[in-house]
Amino acid sequence: MIPRFLLKTRAIPILLMGAALFLASCQPRPPVRMLPEPEPDHALFSAAEAEYMAGNRDKALDGYREYVERNPRGLWARDALYRMARIHEEEFDFERALTLYQRTVQEYPDHPGVAQASFDLTNMLYRLGRYEESRDEALQWIHRFPSNPLAGNTFLLLGKSSSALGNEADAFAWFLQASSALPEEDALRQEVEEYMAGLLEKADMVSLKQMAEAASGTIYLLPIYDRMAALALEAGDLDGAKDAAMALVRSTPDQYWVDRGRSVMERVSEELAVRKGVLGCLLPLSGPFAIYGQEVLNGIQLGMGVFGASEEGRGVELLIEDTQGNPDVAVNKVEELAQKGRVMGIIGPLASKTATAAGRKAQELGVPMITLTQKEGITETGDMVFRNFLTPAREMDRLVSKAVEEMGIVRFGVLYPDSAYGLHMFNLFWDRVEKAGARITAVESYGPELTDFTKEIKKMVGLYHPRPPSIMEKRKLARLAAFNAGIEAGAYEEGNEPEPIVDFDAVFIPDNSQKVALIAPQFPFHNVFNIRLLGTSLWHSPDLLNQGADYLQGAIFPSGFFPQSVEDFVDLYKENFGTNPGILAATGYDTIRFVNHLMKDQAIRTRRGLKQALLLPRDFQGVRGPLSFDDEREATTPPILLTVKGKEFIPLP
Repeated sequence: MIPRFLLKTRAIPILLMGAALFLASCQPRPPVRMLPEPEPDHALFSAAEAEYMAGNRDKALDGYREYVERNPRGLWARDALYRMARIHEEEFDFERALTLYQRTVQEYPDHPGVAQASFDLTNMLYRLGRYEESRDEALQWIHRFPSNPLAGNTFLLLGKSSSALGNEADAFAWFLQASSALPEEDALRQEVEEYMAGLLEKADMVSLKQMAEAASGTIYLLPIYDRMAALALEAGDLDGAKDAAMALVRSTPDQYWVDRGRSVMERVSEELAVRKGVLGCLLPLSGPFAIYGQEVLNGIQLGMGVFGASEEGRGVELLIEDTQGNPDVAVNKVEELAQKGRVMGIIGPLASKTATAAGRKAQELGVPMITLTQKEGITETGDMVFRNFLTPAREMDRLVSKAVEEMGIVRFGVLYPDSAYGLHMFNLFWDRVEKAGARITAVESYGPELTDFTKEIKKMVGLYHPRPPSIMEKRKLARLAAFNAGIEAGAYEEGNEPEPIVDFDAVFIPDNSQKVALIAPQFPFHNVFNIRLLGTSLWHSPDLLNQGADYLQGAIFPSGFFPQSVEDFVDLYKENFGTNPGILAATGYDTIRFVNHLMKDQAIRTRRGLKQALLLPRDFQGVRGPLSFDDEREATTPPILLTVKGKEFIPLP
């Protein structure tokens, strides 16, 4: 039997438990969390994703588009829009990609992927060439997402847009920030450094100074100072070059950069050490070309006023060296003139091989050189090498232009010597004739020692090889009919030689005056009349008039010098040297007077300064014509065209 007090004790907890259960049953129950029902078109989006991953862009694009059309605010609508934009970008349809990126950003501004989509939008603007809009979008992006991992990419994009807009200093500053923001291992860092190097290469001094301020305290300051020094040196700003070089040396212990800075300072010292007004002169005064070198020197001395006839050239000191026509000697003489003579510039040499070798050494030493050679491509040696001489190419430019464009000649024959000169001039002539839209209709060559040109001329006009009987019979009947009709009275005779077939209006003969005087009479001898003969500057000799003027009336050829137009110079030359001046004397005379004119006109104190002055436009008038140098450092003096009239050479307009 259970005691009553125990029953009471047990009853209390039971009652309390019952009350608790009752109270609990009266509280409202929390709602059960229900998972969202699968979207009816989710399978459509999934299928599009599968196609995209498989590389089937067209099918994926169709699937994404259909999904968005059916579910414009669906769970996957934003991802579908973004995927469509990416596909268009991958297929280089940047306009559609841009439209979809813009829609993605505008319709889903709070999506976790908005930073990526905004960057892609900015990139599309850049790729479409809308650089200002791209730059503005990138600036907004940096403001909104300063800590986003894509910040480095956006700084790079800012730099590229600024560069495309022509603002090198801003571009460089943005590239600097891109370099800092991108991880060390990121491959884009290499791209950033390449862009920065490209900017340095093309930046002017103003932009470089702005870049230096932005790069303060970074490793990029060193190449900026290096570029500033080089640019100043090239412009002849020796003080600026020295300041930049010293800044470079003081900014780093790195021996590579220290050596580069010191090298510039040594160049500055060398430039300042040159002797103002002192020029070198390299000519063959002994050896096989001595006669030509002496003629140039005669002209130079006359232009310097050595014989007291002129004050124009005085004030220039000339150090004359003999090359002996030897390239090795010429190279040594350039070095001596540059280092021991400390000349500002050099005039000469003449011959092709010596000019080529000497030009390379002058370029290496930074000494301006005005060569007097016909060597093709001599000025391509470097920016210190100039040329003041008439070249074969310029001769043919002027001759063909006159014949085709002004005289209307469109059919040409060529009779040329089988020599290096003949073949070279023939090729130059042919190239320019074709370029002018005219034609070469007959070509024959001959041995350089030949004196009878019957075979060659007959070949040019179809008289050398027998003609087929059928053609001869037709021509015979035609001539007979013409004779009977009185059209060619007296022209028909049985057994006559065939008539020449002349299908050209002019014949180009690139040979010397003596040979041309032999060739010219043989054209009319073979019944070839009414053609105009064309030649080269080798024709310009009294021999041409004395031996063949009667057969060369109306012939045209180019020349670099016409003495009859500068009689005062001719008289002065004859008075001092007892002979008439040729083109070499005239070229020497003009060259020294031109350089002296520069030195009087400007305060030139360095070799680089002389080089820059030579390139400035000039109104200098020489005995050969107006003289200045173009951007390729070639003299712009045009060839003179001469024609034969009676027993004289007459200039053509």
